[in-house]
Amino acid sequence: MQESEIREYIHSIVMERCTHNEEARTDALKEFIIMTMPNLDDQAVETVKTMIPPITALYDKWAHMFVDRLLETVPREQILELCKDSPDNKSTLLLVYIMFMESERMEKQIADDIAEYSKTQDDEAGNLASEYIRAKLMQIAEKQKAVDKNLQ
Repeated sequence: MQESEIREYIHSIVMERCTHNEEARTDALKEFIIMTMPNLDDQAVETVKTMIPPITALYDKWAHMFVDRLLETVPREQILELCKDSPDNKSTLLLVYIMFMESERMEKQIADDIAEYSKTQDDEAGNLASEYIRAKLMQIAEKQKAVDKNLQ
């Protein structure tokens, strides 16, 4: 397996788990905004919802960063083993991705990325975007842990 194939395979596994279609994303955002900001009227909810960047763009960036770091730190033989298509290997890749996302380095990166996307927004919208993305990461982690229990 060539490095480009390894990169694409790992990236696709992460993106498959982390992204949804646009309708599901906007529905989830609306629900999250209503829960965290119950005093907003429907028009304000719609406005805030449009301010939050597409999650796909952020996950794409972070997935590439993950693949880069993985290839820098893990021996090629182990990476090739993880690229064998099996539920256990996919699960392992996703758990390593979650650990990567929970690292201090990525906490700073997430904050920087949110700040970049929200330069034209007020602090409240930027904070909401950050909270939503963190909640989404926690949801992905919980789902993955449940999948891992089922595999054992």
